[in-house]
Amino acid sequence: MSKNREEHTKRMEIHRGEEKKKKEAIVAATALTHALVDHLNGGVAQAYINQKKLDTETKILQANAAQFSKQTLQWLKLVEDFNTAQKELGDVENWAKSIEADMRTLSSALEYVYRKSKQPQ
Repeated sequence: MSKNREEHTKRMEIHRGEEKKKKEAIVAATALTHALVDHLNGGVAQAYINQKKLDTETKILQANAAQFSKQTLQWLKLVEDFNTAQKELGDVENWAKSIEADMRTLSSALEYVYRKSKQPQ
């Protein structure tokens, strides 16, 4: 074989080796790219799932807060009504004491008049 032909054969072998390595590098880069994308998509999917859970929990918390607020207003109304009833009872007690005092005064006056009417004139 001539030297030219040998050189050409060597160059062709080197070129084939380089092409093979180039193809292997492309396959490896593609595999790496797919792996990275899959990993990132997994993280995005998990973030989406977490966000959905947070949204659901937030709605539940809002509903519970609204219910708690409603119950609190009902309790405040009950306490206010109770206080009003106590004041009314206090007013009735004062009224009864006032009537009792008036009745004692009237009773004393009637007793006085009765005694005076029984005394000889």
